Amino acid sequence: MKKIFTLLFSMALLSTAFAQYGPKDDQGRNNRDVYADNHHRGQGGYGSYYFTARERDMQIAQINREYNYRIRSVKNHFFMGWYQKKRQINYLENKRNSEINAIYAKFNDRRNRFIHDRRFINRW
Repeated sequence: MKKIFTLLFSMALLSTAFAQYGPKDDQGRNNRDVYADNHHRGQGGYGSYYFTARERDMQIAQINREYNYRIRSVKNHFFMGWYQKKRQINYLENKRNSEINAIYAKFNDRRNRFIHDRRFINRW
């Protein structure tokens, strides 16, 4: 009887683990692409999305908060030498800048329907 319950429990555990949806391979991807959806396919072709300036600013603010926290924790690390702190802080600042540049590139991409819709509206 114990074996049956153990088998059922392990099967339920495995089925819930494999029932999760979403991208399985995130390496090299930005996890902040939650607003990029394809519900505007009819207007802009395959792969278009709607990424507003407000969403861009919210994501940049989130990145700045995260990296400010990480940099503060490196500065407060007692057992790390000043040279190691400097290298780690430079690394974190470069990584923050690259993530922010990726957000700007996503916003200015030709597939972003927000920019094209806004340009069309501003013409009239």
